[in-house]
Amino acid sequence: MPRNPSTDAIVFLTMRRMRTPLIVLILVYCFSTLVMMQVPGLDDAGNPYYLGFLDAAYFVAILQTTIGLGEVPYRFTDAQRLAVYLLLVPNVVAWLYSFATLLSLFLDAQFQAVLHHSRFRRKVNRIREPFYIVCGFGSTGSMTVSGLLARGLQAVVIEKEDEKVRRMALVEEYSHVPALIGPARDRNMLELAGLENDNCMGVIATTNDDHINLTIAITVKLLRPGLVVIARSETQRVCANMASFETDHVVDPYRIFSERFELALSSPTKYLVQDWLISVPGTRLREVLKPPTGHWIVCGGGRFGSRIIEQLQNADLPFTVVDVHPDRLTEVENSVLGRGTEASTLCEAGVETAAGIVAATGDDIDNLSIIMTAHQLNSRLFTIARQETQENDALFDASETQLIARRSHIVTRRILLLVTTPLLQSFLQHLIRSDSGFAKRVASKLERVLDNRSPVIWVTDLSDEIAANIRYALTKTNSVRLEDITLSSRTEMKQPLPCVCLSLERGAQRVFLPGADTELHEGDRLLFAGRDDARQQMSWTLQDTHALLTNITGKELPRGSLWRWLSER
Repeated sequence: MPRNPSTDAIVFLTMRRMRTPLIVLILVYCFSTLVMMQVPGLDDAGNPYYLGFLDAAYFVAILQTTIGLGEVPYRFTDAQRLAVYLLLVPNVVAWLYSFATLLSLFLDAQFQAVLHHSRFRRKVNRIREPFYIVCGFGSTGSMTVSGLLARGLQAVVIEKEDEKVRRMALVEEYSHVPALIGPARDRNMLELAGLENDNCMGVIATTNDDHINLTIAITVKLLRPGLVVIARSETQRVCANMASFETDHVVDPYRIFSERFELALSSPTKYLVQDWLISVPGTRLREVLKPPTGHWIVCGGGRFGSRIIEQLQNADLPFTVVDVHPDRLTEVENSVLGRGTEASTLCEAGVETAAGIVAATGDDIDNLSIIMTAHQLNSRLFTIARQETQENDALFDASETQLIARRSHIVTRRILLLVTTPLLQSFLQHLIRSDSGFAKRVASKLERVLDNRSPVIWVTDLSDEIAANIRYALTKTNSVRLEDITLSSRTEMKQPLPCVCLSLERGAQRVFLPGADTELHEGDRLLFAGRDDARQQMSWTLQDTHALLTNITGKELPRGSLWRWLSER
């Protein structure tokens, strides 16, 4: 276990601040003890008596702490009481001085930070499961942590704003998540968060600052080159920079949205299947969405708008750009100088005959204004809007915009896709590269089992205990097929489970949409999409050899090895 430097810092700060008070307290204590030993007293018989060291030290201790248990071992003489009276003030002052200094130390911001680092490091070291370091706990970071926890993965958070960290402790979902206040780009912060721990699976940079995310990616790749780094970036220059030193995954929300927009233009079926598979499980399935191929208006030619313009150019669709920055319009053939929130500007851009409009400015209210004004002028418009702030979800939903580019949602979905179901990412890439016939087959299979709700995605790994059950089944039968694990083992009719096997991975080989008669081998990894009850029943079948053998043979076999042995004979 790595050494915790915060412990050394606590000791150093305590000794540095308490050095003078402790010296004063010890000197006053020793001087008072010596004085009390030199002042003569009388015992019960009236004989002269001097306090011993232990009695004197004991009395000075109760004097300093103002406990005052009494005169020991005999009643004091007037001389002794006069000495006590003279020693009272310096002892109490020395004690209060030490206590006040100690109290101020605990209230010191630097000491509080060191204590927080020490507690944080202990919590990180107590994590035994695989975990990811999430840098930034804004809208994207909080949704990412929620997604990781929901999928059984642990997270450690670094956030520079202490208010966000304090709010985490008030939410039950995050109360056990270690959170560190500090700049995530600082190497020391990353090391405190467990960067060097063996069970650290990777670092996820989700801050709103591309340069900070770039710094985090560089730092991690230099300190732990083999660790997975997923970094968010919205600037093409920074994206290219990250890719140059082999950042594992660069998540550009505007690039992702523009590519999905191009997919909706070129192949609505592929877009539909992709949307079903990446949507939140249980939400209503989106219907076929086909953006029109007429004239488009793009309001805002910045980071988001430029990517939409690029896709419109690739699709050979006519468009007009509206922007308040003249330098963005110099290379655009059809352009209008303006914000796009005014009816006159939109009319000049041709909104009355346009097929679609994209509100791509960096201001949510401006984008909502553009959509509302455009609807007043042309109710048939296909509308796309960019949303920057999560608090405006209700407003954009009420605007009835067909497509909304929500940065936080886009980034979170992609991160969770890369972290939890990498097989789905490879399937989606194959879906985009394949012909439309493949997408139609996938859509048809999913429609039959999903009951108009987005599917749960899971990976079944035929290893460990499941592999042992597969081996046992092979000793009793010729083969185990995909159909055998996708049948309900809890009903007599053996109905197919409401799920679809999207891909089978066997070593370096991948089979997409494998058939029901595909033979399964030990070590196979299967990607499924379907309802959650199908996942639970499949897990039961694979972990229960009796249920598995019943599905394979089609006969209700007796439970127990003795009865099974008798039935075989």
